[in-house]
Amino acid sequence: MITPIYLCRGAFSHYRRYISQSTHDPLKIAFFGSDNFSVASLNKLIQYQKKNPDKVDSVHVITRSLKPQGRYMKTVQDLPVGKFASQQGLSIMRADTSQEITQLSEQYLFNLVIAVSYGRLIPSTFIQHCKYGGLNVHPSLLPKYSGSSPLQYALLNDDKFTGCTVQTLHPTKFDHGDIIIQSSEIPILDDDNSVSLFKKFGEIGGDLLVKSIDQGLFVNPTPIENNYTRSMAPKIPKARLQVFWNKYLAREIKRLYDALGPIFTFLNVNVIRKRKQICEKQRVILSCVKEYHLTDSFEQLKEPGDFLLVEEGLLVKAKKGGVLVERIKMQAQEEESPEKFIGTYSKKVGPDMPKHFIN
Repeated sequence: MITPIYLCRGAFSHYRRYISQSTHDPLKIAFFGSDNFSVASLNKLIQYQKKNPDKVDSVHVITRSLKPQGRYMKTVQDLPVGKFASQQGLSIMRADTSQEITQLSEQYLFNLVIAVSYGRLIPSTFIQHCKYGGLNVHPSLLPKYSGSSPLQYALLNDDKFTGCTVQTLHPTKFDHGDIIIQSSEIPILDDDNSVSLFKKFGEIGGDLLVKSIDQGLFVNPTPIENNYTRSMAPKIPKARLQVFWNKYLAREIKRLYDALGPIFTFLNVNVIRKRKQICEKQRVILSCVKEYHLTDSFEQLKEPGDFLLVEEGLLVKAKKGGVLVERIKMQAQEEESPEKFIGTYSKKVGPDMPKHFIN
């Protein structure tokens, strides 16, 4: 029997869906995850399992191996999903390669794969081993922002909304599965950043995932259509963190910081090298960056990159408007306040050096 269901506006899509009322086997789920975004879905899933043991028989967590970290590679720290799974007493398996993942499918009788921010393509052989294939939670309104950085691109492009999607796992490509449920357009607020969006859409994505399981959308899934255009959101290179004061508007600089965290620029600094004084270009990291409305009273800020100390922090002129910076870290030095940065500026960069960031 097929029953038409209309999803209400709000956190969930208003697209029309046809949901099979046929029963399915108790789910033996292989959950692939890594970060806090995937933890949100895993948490929702195990809470659902506790209330519906007849629908979800077991959840096995698969994540990457523990690896040494830190300056001397002596610290071993688990990924967030591994930590959470341990706290919940869940079964944890480790897999880093396609071969290791495939071997798990041969050892365990999974019937559904769920991959949330795992970072690797699930091998087609693993998906084929599972009776109900696989599902993925993706924080965008697919096919828009297909790739590893959808929320960052939404901020970089200063989008006013985005959303979340549950799709089937494609055997050979990321984010090319059938869309089976999708949220409505969720506003991106002015004070949102990547941290707040990951938290918000982690919860929304987890709710969508549970909804798709509760309604059996993974059984002979019927794809839904939308009017969003496919676009890519690939991994963002570190070079993208640089601010070009003569090219970027203040709003663009704010959203750059919102999306990627601490950004960087450069200063000309007088240094002694081989007993000679030279002018050297050094990196400066800027944190806690906000947009600031410039008025005619700041006439000393003549060129993009010029800066001065104001009561609220370090004010820097952009191509249009200004940004306020509350924390600064010069190359090979400790992070400091704008007051300390300006108070020791001549000592750091040399006397008579202009208060000006360069590209």
